[in-house]
Amino acid sequence: MTSKNDTAFSQKELILMIVLAAVAMAITTVAVVPSLRMKVKSAFSLEDREILAKVSGRISSSGPRVTVLKIKNKEGLSLEVYDMDGTEGMTLITKIPLAESRDGYFALQGNATNLALTDVDSDGAMEIVAPTYDDQMVPRLNIFKYNPDTKNFDRVSAPENK
Repeated sequence: MTSKNDTAFSQKELILMIVLAAVAMAITTVAVVPSLRMKVKSAFSLEDREILAKVSGRISSSGPRVTVLKIKNKEGLSLEVYDMDGTEGMTLITKIPLAESRDGYFALQGNATNLALTDVDSDGAMEIVAPTYDDQMVPRLNIFKYNPDTKNFDRVSAPENK
């Protein structure tokens, strides 16, 4: 003679199987639906930061040697400028947010680039040039010049044609 407990699941085991089945269905749904997958991925990722470009060089003969990173994250695009002259390695000088959210490219000396250190105004000092596109896909050329008085970078306009 067999007892009822030998052949049937207990109530706790039945509840556990139902919960596990529901969790398996939820995980499968998240894995199959791309929008849900991206939401779950962004919730679990600690930092959504992508380095788009890197450029290094000396701003001027008396200016600092810098490394500039063009960063894309959830907030949009930004530039991070690091001082390379210190004894402690790389030191963050400034973080410059860019108003536009799409990375852009421009031609510099025959090469396409999305970040450059170049002498835009022919004064002997390098400027940071970072092209972007706005939401209507209008290109913007962001130019930043080192200010030795404030030891920071100021936004400048493109030079007028001479």
